[in-house]
Amino acid sequence: MTSIIKFTVLSGAHDEGPPCYLLQVDEFRFLIDCGWNETFSMDVIENVKRHIHQIDAILLTFPDVMHLGCLPYLVGKLGLRCPVYATVPTYKMGQMFMYDLYQS
Repeated sequence: MTSIIKFTVLSGAHDEGPPCYLLQVDEFRFLIDCGWNETFSMDVIENVKRHIHQIDAILLTFPDVMHLGCLPYLVGKLGLRCPVYATVPTYKMGQMFMYDLYQS
């Protein structure tokens, strides 16, 4: 049995932008990271918004704003509802970084 794999770069490949990739394996689509830059540019969100209803799960690889910064926006404002996967350290430190960012 052969699987079809498709990898789409939404941001972070051609510049120093936040990493955000869409990995499709057969009919399942992972959003790998959903970072946001320090200026919170809506250009990053626009790229993800086009695929928002296709995302089946999110995989976070690192606990900083550049890797998970737009996750609260995707869930709160765009209505993304899917499982989010991360290691325990990424999850715990990501909470801490996002809370610190919110407080500042």
